[in-house]
Amino acid sequence: MSQLQQLRTTPPYEEPWKVATLVNLLAGGRLNCVGSVTLTQNGGSTQLNDNNIRPGSKLFFTPTTAHAATVSGLWYDPTTIPVKGGSVTLTHSTVNQADLDFDYVILT
Repeated sequence: MSQLQQLRTTPPYEEPWKVATLVNLLAGGRLNCVGSVTLTQNGGSTQLNDNNIRPGSKLFFTPTTAHAATVSGLWYDPTTIPVKGGSVTLTHSTVNQADLDFDYVILT
């Protein structure tokens, strides 16, 4: 959402179809705040980079592979998110598998 240009509130207004398209995308849940991450194999931490991460963001993860579902202790320290945002370090259990894939959603 931060990449959208601000809509005009004074004449000349934005074209109505642009506003309608934006509203329809938002109503359909099409936000630019989702992604996927693969955790580091045999590692206890993984760096997640996403421009939508900001201080105060809440991240929610869903495993997308059977091996990812075996990961325990997946968490992050919200106080370590840089002031400018953009990244966070995920801490997790060590699993010797390459397909530790998760989908995530960011709420700010």
